[in-house]
Amino acid sequence: MSFKYCDLEGFLVSARKYRPLRWTDVIGQEHIANTLKNALKQGHVAHAFLFCGPRGVGKTTCARILARVLNCENPSSEWEPCNECNTCKAFQENNSFNIIELDAASNNGVDDMRALVEQVRYQPQYGKYKIYIIDEVHMLTSAAFNAFLKTLEEPPPYAKFILATTEKHKIIPTILSRCQVYDFRRIQVKDIIIQLQKICDQEKITADPEALFVIAQKADGAMRDALSIFDRITSFSGKTISYEDVLENLNVLDQDYYFKFYNAFISEDIKQVFLLYDQVLRLGFDSEVLLEGLASHARNLLVCKDPDMMSLFEGSNVSKDKFINQADTINYSFLMQCLDMINEADVNIVRSRNKRLHLEVLLAKLCQSQHRNINISGVAPEKKTLDLNDDGKQDQLVPKKIQENSIEIEKTASDIILPSVENNVLASSLEIKTPIPNIPKFNSISSSIPKLGNLDSIKKKLASEEKKISENLLDFNEDTVKQFWEKTISEQTSNSLISYMRLAKLNITDQSILVSVGSILAKEAIRSELDIIDKLKNSFKDNQIKLIVEIDPELSTREEISKPKQLYSAKEKWDLLIAVNPLLEELKTKLELKIDED
Repeated sequence: MSFKYCDLEGFLVSARKYRPLRWTDVIGQEHIANTLKNALKQGHVAHAFLFCGPRGVGKTTCARILARVLNCENPSSEWEPCNECNTCKAFQENNSFNIIELDAASNNGVDDMRALVEQVRYQPQYGKYKIYIIDEVHMLTSAAFNAFLKTLEEPPPYAKFILATTEKHKIIPTILSRCQVYDFRRIQVKDIIIQLQKICDQEKITADPEALFVIAQKADGAMRDALSIFDRITSFSGKTISYEDVLENLNVLDQDYYFKFYNAFISEDIKQVFLLYDQVLRLGFDSEVLLEGLASHARNLLVCKDPDMMSLFEGSNVSKDKFINQADTINYSFLMQCLDMINEADVNIVRSRNKRLHLEVLLAKLCQSQHRNINISGVAPEKKTLDLNDDGKQDQLVPKKIQENSIEIEKTASDIILPSVENNVLASSLEIKTPIPNIPKFNSISSSIPKLGNLDSIKKKLASEEKKISENLLDFNEDTVKQFWEKTISEQTSNSLISYMRLAKLNITDQSILVSVGSILAKEAIRSELDIIDKLKNSFKDNQIKLIVEIDPELSTREEISKPKQLYSAKEKWDLLIAVNPLLEELKTKLELKIDED
């Protein structure tokens, strides 16, 4: 048996093989490329740049292109690198000493930054600039950032710094203020598909448009991820990439399942919905994946119902036509109800113990949503109209048409005596085809409503209550204040507060009470723990009484005297313990314990 030898060393992944070498090749970052080209044309190139954005969107690529342009010997009129001069070739062959790339994840210490600062002192051997590209710069420590600040702010005229990071919020403000910050965007799905199609044309690979769309959607805005997925699919499929191969390798649920689900929702076929859900589970997909797909499908149907919103649809023209055809059979209200119910289920599925039952309940509700939605067609319900007499003065409201037991009863207004209004107008010309509903009389309704009392009697009652309260209030004098103070002390439960209040000294003036205490603790306790202002208003007739609490140094000695500190010896402490519990003496004897000598 013979094996065919494969040259593994000659293979280069697509992310490196098709990395852009010019500004025109950059995908999805035209705003960055145009700004940098205009800066090169005008000669306004900063000494420090900070490229921020998600992974795989071209930060390092743009940094390398900018570095090559700055040192290119023959740049084009559009400031594109020639990629043919010695400096360009040296960089492509990793032999350039003027363009230095560093990984801050492995060189994040102070010593690494000091070595970089020392290296900046030396001029380039050839070319105009010495350019430093520092990737993942957010991994630097705070000390390393601080060691790099001075050089970053005032570098030599031949030095340029290009920093790249995926986590801008981790960069300290002093670094941000010293750089020109460029924010990179996620690459759109259509741009990724265009680039993948170009690569397929160069590699002579046949790919279904639907397959490329799934790859671009799975990449989540990162071109590098899309190319990595593309290499994986080509390793499986070879020169022909089909939609089924992509679904199988990427573990993506076929879009046809979602079309079948919504067709079953429209026809209210619960049996079909449950069987489809079982097939999805047997294929190995989680319930969360199905929820996400159902929500995305409803969103696509929603945008396909309006020609102005069709530009928001992301997908191939074939799938777009399928969405448009299904959207014609579904109305807006049903789609909005689906989105609302799916979103609620997506939030609650995390807390569900039986996820399958949780999702089956949702699917059953979606099947019955059209039946339960009264206004599903979007047409407002017909309002009931009233037939009044010519003068419009009839005060009895009568529906125009009511069907009862599918029998129409015709009566004329002459058979019914209606109450007369102004000038005793009779509704003799009013024709009623249905029986008048049993409307309760106004008197019976009014009798159930409680009657309000006379306003004058309420005012007199309030005035008498206020008079009784005012008669019980105290006059403001020294005796009543002391009486009030003693009563307030008796209402307290805190021993410390009671002690502070008993040691306090009261001084009564015209409209104020001066309370002198001996410490800050006493002052804060009386001011914060006592609701003294409200008590004064509810106890005295004068509402303008003020309470002032201040510290008196003379009272501080009284507090110390009232709470003398007593020191006990070891023998005295033991005697006190024995007095409380005599059994301790027996314990001491058994354990042969001794009392410490003072």
